[in-house]
Amino acid sequence: MNIAIVIGVSEYLDTQNNLPGCQKDAELIYNILNKTSKYSEILYLNEKQPSAKVKERITEFISNNTKNKIDELVFYYTGHGEFNNDEFYFLLSDYAQEKRKQTSLQNEEVDNLVKTLKPELVVKIIDACQSGKAYIKEANAISKYFQKTQDRFNKCYFLNSSLKDQSSFQSNDISDFTLSFVKSIKDHKTNEIRYKDIIDFISDEFENNANQTPFFVIQADYTEKFCSINESLKEYLEKIDFNPASVQKSQANELSLLDKIKKQSDGYLSKDQVIQLLNDIRLEVDKYVCSEKIKDMYSLAITFSENYDMIIEKSTIGKWLDDNPHEYFAKSKWARAKKDQYNRFSPYHLVSGGGLLNPLEDMYETVRDGFDLEVEVPYKSIIFDLNSKYPNIDSYTGRVVYVISKRQIRFFYFITNYVIKNWDERQINKKIEWSSSEHPISDKPSVLQGLRKIYDLLEGRVIKELEDKFNKQEPVKE
Repeated sequence: MNIAIVIGVSEYLDTQNNLPGCQKDAELIYNILNKTSKYSEILYLNEKQPSAKVKERITEFISNNTKNKIDELVFYYTGHGEFNNDEFYFLLSDYAQEKRKQTSLQNEEVDNLVKTLKPELVVKIIDACQSGKAYIKEANAISKYFQKTQDRFNKCYFLNSSLKDQSSFQSNDISDFTLSFVKSIKDHKTNEIRYKDIIDFISDEFENNANQTPFFVIQADYTEKFCSINESLKEYLEKIDFNPASVQKSQANELSLLDKIKKQSDGYLSKDQVIQLLNDIRLEVDKYVCSEKIKDMYSLAITFSENYDMIIEKSTIGKWLDDNPHEYFAKSKWARAKKDQYNRFSPYHLVSGGGLLNPLEDMYETVRDGFDLEVEVPYKSIIFDLNSKYPNIDSYTGRVVYVISKRQIRFFYFITNYVIKNWDERQINKKIEWSSSEHPISDKPSVLQGLRKIYDLLEGRVIKELEDKFNKQEPVKE
């Protein structure tokens, strides 16, 4: 049997602009699929519903078909889409960025549900406005993503309306991509139409469209038929007005520019929101405790410092800021320092020819000696100290600083051990290597996960060095 899922999302909360054309998109596709008489069951969702209800109905539909042999499954979606952290999200009516996974449908989730049915052929048609974000650095990143997901199925066709940071244009009546899909069926010259025929038609229609570039992923042999065009379907297609008066490309482009601005602005935080995030970070980090593996060997001390006094080799971060284009509210710091060749001599000494050096002009140079933020923050550095409970194992430290912008936060960090000088004194091992990680500042879970990863790396190093040290020692003789 053949089954299909058709989802149209046209109404959103205030966080997204509404997409009136999507309601007509889904209605057209549902009616076309229904008129073909090819599909035994079609799940049709084209009204405003909470995301939890949408997911429930999809799961129920899949579960009800687990005992059936599925030859073909078609999944159609029209609405807002978002590509974030290597995952594509179908945004549902109650979408909220801070609850992205709860209020959207993940492509991976869809794939996993579909895989339980083991269909012979999977077809996904995605007409998603804003299918990529402007911060995607690789032009074909989303294309590569869908190419990777094809491996989950034996045979598949993925038809996607746009890539990268493009909009999928629409009027108040219909989306351009879905319109092209429908026209490909109506204009076809024979009664049998393959998916490859539809793809070729859409490709030709968008060939000279610089604003929207559909892309396709195919893992099949091009023989698979979309449908046989019967009389009922022909009659229905003849009644559709393919040139509604409201379709005006100039308006679509104008809306698309506004869409881009709105979408990108979602990732920006105000100063107050950033301060709140930093305070939330402190609350979460203060909950850290030693893992079971090391809790009997170490105690954890966490310090939030208002300065960089406990940070060494700060000039490395200053150099990074000077060498890399960035939007961070931070800059390198420079200072006057005595040149190396004068450290061993008197300020006044002879040079070739018997003259005297001017100590003020020749003994000093300007050197980079650190960095600083250009905004006031509640703290500037985070120090994790794992203090040894035994005299024969080292203590360790992980030290974190950050730079921020309206859109990003970047953590710089290093991990090292303490060197014992005597019973009362220890010094940080200055042989360090800085690392960094960047996160969207509006994505609080990502920011918190980034910090947690740094602490986990600290514990990981401790465990590895202890195992290396004590597993190599000779067994103690009793």
